[in-house]
Amino acid sequence: MEDKATDVPGSSRVDGENYSNAIATETSSVSSSLHLAANVGVPSLLDSRTLHPVTDSGDDGNETAPRYLPRENGSASSTLTFCNAFAQLRKTSSYVLPPPEKIQEVKAPVRDAAAIVYVNRRQQGNPMLKAVRNVGLEFRDGLVSDYVIGESSCCILFLSVRYHLLHNSYLEERVQSVRNDDPTHYKTKLVLCFVDVDDNEVALREINRVALLSDFTLVLAWSWLEAARYLETFKAYENKSATIIKEKVEAEFLPKANDVLTSIRSVNKTDVVTLLSTFGTVKGLMNASMEELSLCPGVGAKKVRQLLETFQEPFTKQ
Repeated sequence: MEDKATDVPGSSRVDGENYSNAIATETSSVSSSLHLAANVGVPSLLDSRTLHPVTDSGDDGNETAPRYLPRENGSASSTLTFCNAFAQLRKTSSYVLPPPEKIQEVKAPVRDAAAIVYVNRRQQGNPMLKAVRNVGLEFRDGLVSDYVIGESSCCILFLSVRYHLLHNSYLEERVQSVRNDDPTHYKTKLVLCFVDVDDNEVALREINRVALLSDFTLVLAWSWLEAARYLETFKAYENKSATIIKEKVEAEFLPKANDVLTSIRSVNKTDVVTLLSTFGTVKGLMNASMEELSLCPGVGAKKVRQLLETFQEPFTKQ
């Protein structure tokens, strides 16, 4: 039985066993040829360095420099520029001058006077000012106090406990200067004190005494951020009424009775309803005896004792 033969370029008919050897031999021969051509400098047809640039021919048929290269005299192949080509366009009737550019004036932001706190220039190095974000600060000359909110709403003196320990008469002098300026000029006078000392009990007692005797309100802050928030809050509530922070008292009888009687320990609102429905009024409840109070459902011996002690206790202590 004859073996199948395969035609391989450059070789005679070979059997299946020699086919792989023949392919390897041909591949090695082609690689060697390419390597030899590269070493001897045979140019490649795809190498752009071997291509000659397209040149222009002059009137006499002689070749000149390429169009994209300057000529021998240094000038370009075409001297017609864009401006020269369209220079005559401005002389036509259809040409319209472009509108002049509008220069917008940048105006400085105008601060709202209602959101400004006036600051004495002696407070320029105060670290608290760096934490103020929600109100504007405007330095002014001639201020007696450190901070002024509005024209006559509030004046603030700033003090730290550490500075008070070093200069214990500073606060009294500043308070006296404000009082000499105009004691009735400001509606509210504050002392904003920054507590920066651990052992501060004695110092705060002295500061509170000076503020109290001078008709100033003392406000304490334990951080620069807290002090800045106090300053912003004072400005925000500059024109607010004091009623917004007062407790809302109900006008009805039952809510008032609940507020009074539930202040007694162990007495709740259910007990108040039971007692008032039994005795009718607060006066009848206060005049009731121990036996009458004990008959009320839900009122045990402990609650009866608490009620009697409260009703029989004098309003003023000796």
